[in-house]
Amino acid sequence: QNKIKYELLEEELKTSGEPQVSTTDTDARALLVQGQVVEVSYNIQAAVDDKHNLVVATHTINRNDKNALSAIAIEAKENLALET
Repeated sequence: QNKIKYELLEEELKTSGEPQVSTTDTDARALLVQGQVVEVSYNIQAAVDDKHNLVVATHTINRNDKNALSAIAIEAKENLALET
């Protein structure tokens, strides 16, 4: 039974194109938190307008902060219709 379970998980990985799969929450991923500490979780990103303190963009992603800044900054810029 375990072999079949793992073969099905392997097939799911192949068809999804994702590098990993969570068996407890299909949307969660193993993320590096501090150095080598890994937690299965989500990473929430938010961008706030500094003039009015309003949230202008949000993301729920499966990457660490270092790899997320660019995407949320671009979305905030587009939502505010700004050049820079």
